[in-house]
Parts: sequence; structure tokens; C-alpha cells
Amino acid sequence: MSLRFLRFITSRWTRLVLVSSVLLGLQTTLLNDMRPFGVMAQVMVLFAASAGVVYGSEIGALAGLIIGLMYDSVLTTPLGLASLVLGATAYIAGAVPYFVRDATWWSKIIAVAIASAIGELLFPIAQAMVGYGGWVEWRVFIVALVVGGVNLVFAPLMLLITKWTLKETLVG
Repeated sequence: MSLRFLRFITSRWTRLVLVSSVLLGLQTTLLNDMRPFGVMAQVMVLFAASAGVVYGSEIGALAGLIIGLMYDSVLTTPLGLASLVLGATAYIAGAVPYFVRDATWWSKIIAVAIASAIGELLFPIAQAMVGYGGWVEWRVFIVALVVGGVNLVFAPLMLLITKWTLKETLVG
């Protein structure tokens, strides 16, 4: 095996695409049917927000763009809309070190939940900006609260998955 191929296979971005594929399958099958309080849980938003919290704004935004582009492939919205929103969500989540000096494990979990809720609010705003969909309604705030609450519960597990997925490996 060539060293270049080995570096590509062990890259954090290759792992990101593979883990995102599994999460996208989970999002479009199981989570599509399980709706707490009538709201679909958003594991892709959770993954993007976790990437921002764990690795900062720059890596998080890039990971959010990739996760969003994969999510765009199954949505009926214009291509790139979810990518833009998830990139912004991860960037916002990556701003935690600017507001919290020494982020503890529980402050990271709360930051993931808040960023997830903000990301869920950004979707209808972005849709309205491109002329796709109606105006932002009051139900959006309920959806954001439910998504933030569900992501608060699953954030500890997703933070561990994100740490493994995006860790830098040294091959060669």
C-alpha cells in the first residue's frame, strides 16, 4: 500500500464521511419515525454542534459543511442550504471557548444543546431567505426547544464519537 493511500484512509475527514453516513442512515430511517412531542430528533445537527464544541470554530465549521452537504443529498431543500446552516451551527458551537474560560464536560453538553437549538432556528430563516418555504412561525421555537432538549440527552455520547472521529492521526 502506498503511504498516500494510507494517509487518506486514516484521515479525520474520511472518518467524518463514514460516521456521517451511518448517522444519516439513522436520521432518515429510525429517527424519521420516532418523533418526541411531534418533532423529529436531529442527529445531524447534534453531530455538527459536537464537532464545533470539541474542535473549535474552524474545524467545526468545515465538519458542519461536510455533514450538511451529506444531509442535503436527502432533503428537498436547495442544495447547500443545510450545509450552510450546519456549518454556521458548528461555528457557533465552536465559540464556547470565547465565552467560557475552562469549559467543563457539562458546559460542553449545554453548549451543544444551545447550538443545536440555534441551528434549528436557522433552518427556517435560511429557507425564507432563499424563497423556499414560508415565514418563521411560532412552532419553530417549540421545535428548537425539543431538539435542544433531545440533543442535551444524547450530547455526552456524541461528544465521545466526535472526539474519535475528528482526532488527528499520524501515519507515515
